[in-house]
Amino acid sequence: MNEVITRLKNSIDKKVLAAVDKASMGELTFVPISIKHDQTSQKDFLFVAVCQTSDKEKINQILKKSFNNPIKFMNIGKDDIMDLLKELVPSDKIAKPSESSNAESSNDDGKSSNNPRRQGVRLGEILKEKGVITEIQLQDALAESNRTGVPIGSTLYEMGYITLFDLKNALGDQTGYELVSTEMLANQKEFVNILPEDFIRANSVIPITSDGRMLTVGVLKPLKQDILKAIIYLTGQNPKQLLMTHYEFNNSLETFFSRHKKQTQKIIEEIKAENLGVEEGESLSEQLDNELLNSTGAVAKFVNQIITTAIDNKVSDIHIEPRLGGYIVRYRKDGMLQKTIDIPDKAESMVITRFKVLSRMNIAEQRRPQDGTFSMPYNNINYDFRINTLPVSGKEKVCIRVLAPAVSLKSEDKQIRLVGADMKDINKITRMVSCPNGIILTSGPTGSGKTTTLYSILKSLNDESVNITTIEDPIEIKLDGINQSQVNVKAGITFASCMRAILRQDPDIILVGEIRDYETLETAISAALTGHLVLSTVHTNSAAATVTRLIEMGAKDYLVSSTLSGVIAQRLVRKLCDDCKQEYHCTREEAMKVTLKEDEIQKLMETPIYKAVGCNHCQFHGFKGRLGVYEIMPITKEIKKLIAQGAHDLEIEECAVANGMDTLHSACYKHILNGYTTIDEFVRVLGLAGE
Repeated sequence: MNEVITRLKNSIDKKVLAAVDKASMGELTFVPISIKHDQTSQKDFLFVAVCQTSDKEKINQILKKSFNNPIKFMNIGKDDIMDLLKELVPSDKIAKPSESSNAESSNDDGKSSNNPRRQGVRLGEILKEKGVITEIQLQDALAESNRTGVPIGSTLYEMGYITLFDLKNALGDQTGYELVSTEMLANQKEFVNILPEDFIRANSVIPITSDGRMLTVGVLKPLKQDILKAIIYLTGQNPKQLLMTHYEFNNSLETFFSRHKKQTQKIIEEIKAENLGVEEGESLSEQLDNELLNSTGAVAKFVNQIITTAIDNKVSDIHIEPRLGGYIVRYRKDGMLQKTIDIPDKAESMVITRFKVLSRMNIAEQRRPQDGTFSMPYNNINYDFRINTLPVSGKEKVCIRVLAPAVSLKSEDKQIRLVGADMKDINKITRMVSCPNGIILTSGPTGSGKTTTLYSILKSLNDESVNITTIEDPIEIKLDGINQSQVNVKAGITFASCMRAILRQDPDIILVGEIRDYETLETAISAALTGHLVLSTVHTNSAAATVTRLIEMGAKDYLVSSTLSGVIAQRLVRKLCDDCKQEYHCTREEAMKVTLKEDEIQKLMETPIYKAVGCNHCQFHGFKGRLGVYEIMPITKEIKKLIAQGAHDLEIEECAVANGMDTLHSACYKHILNGYTTIDEFVRVLGLAGE
């Protein structure tokens, strides 16, 4: 019995143990340990030891008959819990592996006795039999799998057709082997360096966990005896094999042994060794020509590496900024900035110059801000970048916006789909856009998903019977059947000038990328008054504040009242990683950050919510992806009257809430209750309740 099990045995409360039926413990494979007070939630929890195959739902039902305390399960190894049960429960009461529907053998090869291998049955067929995927989805995934070389199971998961849980269940059915659990992967970083990286890559095996005597390793297929012997030789521990998916294995490799980091470090070493000085007597034009021609030098490679790493990591912005110790590179991903690279002192000015050259800026001008754009092909896709330089503390800061490559949407699907919106929200928007004329606006800060929302609406309206024309900067989404124009200031094509031209094109629906000035607003109001439906975006903090903003830009209140059909304010919050999020009960102080209503505070405290933990699926951030928070305000007759009377935005908001509008705060409150995001994320995006 190992040290952990010995400590668990010594922690067992005999009164708690006496209150539980021993036969149930043996049959369901669990051991109640003790009742302890949790300082965070200020509650007394019943701690229960279980293994991966224990039926937690049945255990919960049995324990609720004897205890009123909330239960916290502690996952331990199958062998360990069997050893513990042997000391506490008569041997005839303990379920044998062959008798238990969920039990697995403790063989070191990870083979499961209850899950016989379905030899010859393909993984896709198993998933089809379970009703998880359709034949069409399977054929799509097979085509993608053949193209990329990624196994079919991981391809289905990456395409969003199945969950990781579905994939693991099917793999278990197909192979009969035990699979790596999410709980194990959450602590993998403590043990991953037990084996050398070259051995891990060569043999497709990676350490998961270890107790000092046994090393649990994740494998893509059962290992041969010579590899098992090599692991014993390298570590001095007995290996236990657990099957893991191709997706999980590659994710672990990228998390702990990133090729991007190695390539970047190699280029940095080249920069340090390379002579980067400017030749004496070289003019600025000669420097410019040399930089354009030189795409193989260390600095050019380094700049390319910065850009391609950003693309691979789905970054929205690249910040190259001076600090006291030198320049650093930070990436903004899912709304959060993360430091990634320290630029060598020797290359600071050359890196800035390289970016200026790519975007055709004046490399000699360092005292004034400059704007530019450039494009770069990568993985057969052409990416566009918008760049700005800003003088700070005697140096220059560079910010590069990574513009998503234009994507094409199929216009057959007429359903409005917004991640994070419920059917009530969708129905409100559907009613809003059913009006043949008027102005519909989306509001929020840069990068809050406004354009995506508008295009989801446009897709639902797209039809052969209507003429839809857009003016954008830039065109981010291509949609068949829509006439799309792009702003070109140098050619005199602005939002306002193009709007006037569009009105002579007999449009039914017009999308304007952004209303930035009175001229564009005036044209949009004129279009709405003459029977057109106008969709656009503005930068405001709430739906009600949008009305104030339009009037402040110069529009007459009575014109805003008669033309505005609805406003959708939105934000993006990070979504908790489903593989590692941890359930808990919040304190009153935490609940008051989200709401000041007593009934909502009590509900939040009583409902189990989740907090971020971090695992290799989410790069140990605890979050994976983002979802929308929506405040949808249809302009009703009551609101039209308030606008025409010059009412304050607070009055307009109160009227909208009385008519059933959910504010951004209440929408995000629901996301917390549903386990999608956290209290901290609420505060980061929306601020404290009542402010």
